[in-house]
Amino acid sequence: MSTLWKITVMEKKDDYIDLLVKFSHPDAGPFPQDKNFALQLLINEAYGFDENFNRYPNSPLGKAISPDKFQPDDLDDLVDSYIKDTIIYEAQNLPWDESEAHEQMDELCHKDGLEDEDDDWDEAWNEHWIEFWKDYNRIPWAIYRITTTDPQWTDHLEKYQEFDSAAYSNSYNSVDRNTKVDVTNPSQISDYISSEKQESSEALDFLEGIADKQPILKKLFGNFFKNN
Repeated sequence: MSTLWKITVMEKKDDYIDLLVKFSHPDAGPFPQDKNFALQLLINEAYGFDENFNRYPNSPLGKAISPDKFQPDDLDDLVDSYIKDTIIYEAQNLPWDESEAHEQMDELCHKDGLEDEDDDWDEAWNEHWIEFWKDYNRIPWAIYRITTTDPQWTDHLEKYQEFDSAAYSNSYNSVDRNTKVDVTNPSQISDYISSEKQESSEALDFLEGIADKQPILKKLFGNFFKNN
């Protein structure tokens, strides 16, 4: 099953957790706002894998819900035991139009001086497409506040933890337009982006430190450091 969403834990309190949910695939669709989808997001990391790649519970939530129960139909009768409420309090870059996004990539390639029939067109187009999915000003994203019935159901998650999900919903309760709703102590995507840049900067400093001690590495990665 393809990854549809990239998830980041933005905040975690005793009674709720804020999740930043980002498009990771063009087929992700509108952001589901039902409790079943919320539970799917929480159980995603509630299990580990043994040496035979069998799932096993690594958290209270994983112990409470069988690893075999991860489809929406499997969870319908369980959601109220674990999820008290869920709301999307901010969503941006909607509605999603894949055709329009493709046209934007075409325009960027034309700005590069390329024509559709050029040999370098596909490579340039793919590079722009990859960058598109890293840009929070362009990809659709939403921040969920999920209120649980017990704090232990999020024991396995921590702030700024990231993971992928193929969760989906059979409900028609979804958000497909930009929205912003007032909540207490809302998470800000700018805080996450700042944290992400800080981690990237620290990683780059670490690599530069290693390269300084190994002249051959500094020579090999010289252009990389200049461009970053």
